[in-house]
Amino acid sequence: MSIELIILVNVIVLLGSLIQGVVGYGIGMFCAPLLFMINPEFVPGPMVLISTVMTVIMLIRDKSDLKVDQVSWTMLGGFFGVVIAGVILNMVSVKQFQIVFGSLILLAVIISIIGYSPKINKLTTTLAGYLSGFMGTLTAVGGPPVALLYQNVKAAQLKANLAAFFLFLNIVIVSTLLWINKLSFEHLYLFIIAIPGLILGFYLSSIASKYVGPAQLRYFILSFSALSGLGTIIKAFI
Repeated sequence: MSIELIILVNVIVLLGSLIQGVVGYGIGMFCAPLLFMINPEFVPGPMVLISTVMTVIMLIRDKSDLKVDQVSWTMLGGFFGVVIAGVILNMVSVKQFQIVFGSLILLAVIISIIGYSPKINKLTTTLAGYLSGFMGTLTAVGGPPVALLYQNVKAAQLKANLAAFFLFLNIVIVSTLLWINKLSFEHLYLFIIAIPGLILGFYLSSIASKYVGPAQLRYFILSFSALSGLGTIIKAFI
């Protein structure tokens, strides 16, 4: 990749990690569609690796607010979602993947906009985990289902729960991608070049949290992601 593209990738990842550091999720919704347009190989492998590092950093920061009893059932559902998505990912063509990718991005936006507030119990946490695992494996965007479930808990608990869940989920996704030969040294290179943007974005999120509300960033990533998802679908037919 040229130095110009590497800088662009880091700017995109910086903004995505800044959003996730403030809201608790969003790095996938913001970064995945843009990085996919730069190089389709960024999704899902490198994007999942980027998200994994981000969740580790966030969990270290917010671990005191973690509710293990809630997250455990979400993890169970997420595991099965990843396995099923892995089978599908190994069967579709590039064009089919573009259509599926764009459609699931739009679905993620719709889920976030709905605003329905389900009760947090074993059934809803398992279902949200399954949807998140399925979508996260195919698109690296798994935040909306679980973010919708935990939307009414306090911000610190939301960030801790999401960080723990996505750390587990991303480990399963990476293992699945290795198993189906969808993760290579090229993907590792694409991940490594984005690390500076990731670290700087997380650092800036601590400062931005004092001035920018999560709601403002949420509306931004939803609008942006909807346009990106639609653009990806259109691109598949051109």
